[in-house]
Amino acid sequence: MIWMPDDPEAEERALTGRPLTIGDRLALARPRTRRHPLMRGRTAGLGLTAFILAGGGNRGAVQVGMLAALVERDVYPDFILGTSVGALNGVGFAIEPSRASLARLTEQWLSASRDTLFPPARFGTTWRYAQKRPFVYPNTGLERFLRSNVPISDLSETALPVEIVATNAATGEPLRISTGDPIKALLATTALPGALPQIEMDGRFYIDGGISDDIPLLRAASLGATTVYVLLCGARNRAAHGRSRPIEAVLESFSLAKLARLRADIAALEGRVKVVVLESTAAQAVAWLDFSRSEHLIEEGYRETAKLLAGMPATAPIKRGRIWAVPTPAPALPLTGPY
Repeated sequence: MIWMPDDPEAEERALTGRPLTIGDRLALARPRTRRHPLMRGRTAGLGLTAFILAGGGNRGAVQVGMLAALVERDVYPDFILGTSVGALNGVGFAIEPSRASLARLTEQWLSASRDTLFPPARFGTTWRYAQKRPFVYPNTGLERFLRSNVPISDLSETALPVEIVATNAATGEPLRISTGDPIKALLATTALPGALPQIEMDGRFYIDGGISDDIPLLRAASLGATTVYVLLCGARNRAAHGRSRPIEAVLESFSLAKLARLRADIAALEGRVKVVVLESTAAQAVAWLDFSRSEHLIEEGYRETAKLLAGMPATAPIKRGRIWAVPTPAPALPLTGPY
């Protein structure tokens, strides 16, 4: 394989061993000849493919099923952008984009529960709301979960380039993270205001990436993507569901705003970027912090995505079977692509 670095600064960083940003890794991964086996379903010259995994809390299990349907059809990304829970799934898949990683993600979701991620308070949740602090839950349970399931020390170590979005708590501007401590980045992107504490990085505080750019479609286009698969944790056409708690009504309103921006971004990129939106009507009916339906969401995410992809031209012969339940060795992936 002969590579064609078209960014001298990125090449210098690679040669000196410094962490590579997502832009560096994409600039260094221009293959002159054949593509990597993972990209065998792609044709050279068609541009880059991106996966965007949006936020959605406990509904994020649905994205594992969506990824399984994509892998079954031999659809792989050149890079991944993730926000909030979508960043957790995105990093897990980017570390080793294979059936085995989907099996591990499934196990992680089935082991997750409200009590392990958000340990119950000694005097009950009502007491937590009465406390004079800007968050209800500590992130100790979530941090333990991440440290048990994220086997890398730097985001630049993933097989596929991945970028995480967090939000500057002072300015509201997005911070795009593709190098550095993955645990701190994931804690930042999932720090839902009012629910979890802000995360300090380099003297600044950050909160949930969904506040500033939950579905970074324009960012994907700026990185060279001409095909983007957006993995939602719900549906674009929102069905009316009764919400039993005020927090659920707030989150539902938040989702409406994100979907309005998604429609605007798709319109802005019309004719330049092909956008495939993967959605789930089953996910939006699941209550906040209800992890008991994770297996159902994985199954539904797979079913709905497979149905959608069945109506699209295949990029390669379809591999039958429940992908996430059939671990197989993944091909070795060089850090510098071709991604």
